Amino acid sequence: MTQFPPGTTLRFATLDVFTKERYKGNPLAIVEVPLKSDLSQQTKQLIAREFNFSETVFLHAPQEESQHRKYDIFTTTEELPFAGHPTIGTVVYLCQDDNPTAPAIQSLQAKAGRINAYFDSKTGLAEASLPHNVRIHQTPVPLQSILIDQPSLQKLSASRGSSYPLVSIVKGLSFVLINLPQVEDLAELTVGNRGIDRNAFQWDDGWQSFTAPYFYAIVSEDEARKQVCIRSRMIEPICGEDPATGSAASALSAYLALQKGSAGTTYGFSIEQGVEMGRHSDIGVKVCLDNSGTSIKDIQLSGCAVIVSQGTLRI
Repeated sequence: MTQFPPGTTLRFATLDVFTKERYKGNPLAIVEVPLKSDLSQQTKQLIAREFNFSETVFLHAPQEESQHRKYDIFTTTEELPFAGHPTIGTVVYLCQDDNPTAPAIQSLQAKAGRINAYFDSKTGLAEASLPHNVRIHQTPVPLQSILIDQPSLQKLSASRGSSYPLVSIVKGLSFVLINLPQVEDLAELTVGNRGIDRNAFQWDDGWQSFTAPYFYAIVSEDEARKQVCIRSRMIEPICGEDPATGSAASALSAYLALQKGSAGTTYGFSIEQGVEMGRHSDIGVKVCLDNSGTSIKDIQLSGCAVIVSQGTLRI
């Protein structure tokens, strides 16, 4: 591996993901890592902290004549095995307009596994078949732990259950799925609190991980077409509020599909996020159940993205 001498520059781009409009959606930085170069974990973490986005991607150059691309995903504090908006943003970046030779089908390698993705140049929509190991943990999160962080939800004690499911989309990435009675309740949530006490998270053995609350309300359901429309918010102390969280949307969609449990059925979910913070995002998820209806055959995440800036980064 080649060590980077001082003053080395790397190409980067920033994108807004899960939107067709710049300055909407969820910002993402992508840093290109040359072949046979040694960019340390510490340096990646420093760069991610410098961008200060919810996630930064480090996109490794392919081996000769290979379209398979490895990518690493960092928050401002840690590396993640997988995340949704970095995946969709990376697919769009690889298939951008000024790269007409890029194939419509991309193969990516995240820490969580291999991802096959497709880009439709006519619609600008990227779709990725996600690695998944969905787990609904045995011990849900008690409402009282959520109320300490979000006291406006006190009314849930009368209208909803006393606990909420803790769900992992892959090992290392989990969400508490908090169902609100009405869309208007999402506006009452507050940002900047301490967050839910981690002692409230009782993961199954060996599954301890990054965990964040994902608040949502069902907008509409079409039982005949197996389509569900949802509005959501993800509020977490590290990033404040996330405008679009593809991994959380996928975890939620997987959970809801499993609750329905119709064997061999594909369910579609249209999820709006970021509305309350002025960065409207549109996330699409399809979940296909297997022939037993008790486990998941495939999860497909979809969305658009637009490039906002491009430049060079000095190491």
